[in-house]
Amino acid sequence: MNNFQKEIKKFVNARDWSQFFDPKDLLLGIVEEVGEIRNLVKWERDMDKMKLHLSKNKEELEDNIGDIYWFLALLANDNGIDIDKAIGKVIESNRKRFPTERVRGKHTNGKYGWF
Repeated sequence: MNNFQKEIKKFVNARDWSQFFDPKDLLLGIVEEVGEIRNLVKWERDMDKMKLHLSKNKEELEDNIGDIYWFLALLANDNGIDIDKAIGKVIESNRKRFPTERVRGKHTNGKYGWF
């Protein structure tokens, strides 16, 4: 468990807030924060303009990403999951699924043509 995950657990436990969190509400919180990020770029189609818009709203983007991590840490803590170990497994899985020499510069979504 990383330091942030531990700190969030300690913060919540000190306030006896765990009783108010259930998986559904934590997931809804994540979805809400993702929606707020989407709202920053939802009418833009040009990638460079999207990136510019996000950079102009960096503080809001940072806040939303922090909130997503907060909810994710609560969900992970409640289910005994170490976020660092979980992402390590995903990275290793993706290395095997998407070897650089096979996918470099190619979209891996079937809609856009598999490698």
